[in-house]
Amino acid sequence: MRSIIVMLEDLVQLEFGPSELAAVRAIAQAKLGTADSGSCGRMVALVEAMAEVRRQPVHEAYRFVSLMLVPPVLKEYPALLQGQTSARTVLMQITRLAPLVLGTLLPGIPDADFAVELIDVHTVRVRFEGPAEMLAALEGTTIGLARHFGERAETTRVPAPDFAPTRRLLDVRVGSDRREPVRSGQTAQQLQQERRRRFRL
Repeated sequence: MRSIIVMLEDLVQLEFGPSELAAVRAIAQAKLGTADSGSCGRMVALVEAMAEVRRQPVHEAYRFVSLMLVPPVLKEYPALLQGQTSARTVLMQITRLAPLVLGTLLPGIPDADFAVELIDVHTVRVRFEGPAEMLAALEGTTIGLARHFGERAETTRVPAPDFAPTRRLLDVRVGSDRREPVRSGQTAQQLQQERRRRFRL
């Protein structure tokens, strides 16, 4: 099975080309130095290096990477979401699933204490303490999962309360995926490329 690091490097090469992958690797290695930081540290260094090369905010890089890695991750590790049929049910079980998924993909990553609240029949609120980059990663992953299940996820970042500035709140509304109509003269491949550009850095 390919590791999450290999999948990330494959993604960078596919989306941006081999020369950009080489630049990302070089910057990431400079960030890491000679220390053995494990999969988690290398993942962080690669995403931050990609943001630097692309000249984009780091949190946008986390969102993009998390969204785009959902298909290859689920192909390599289908057992992670075995029996799940909706992004909403995955979110409702995030306290159980997150340690399994993160522990499998990024051994050594610190545990995150998630809490889930059902806002209405379609909307789930996920709460945790952590950096903004983690919120962006959750947002991208959620959208990717919804696509995997043939759904559409609309995410809303809820401001943190003043007394807990590191608290992250994300409202996720999951519904059926309403595909855009193909415009006259537009091929299915062009439509696919247009959709991907919306989330590309």
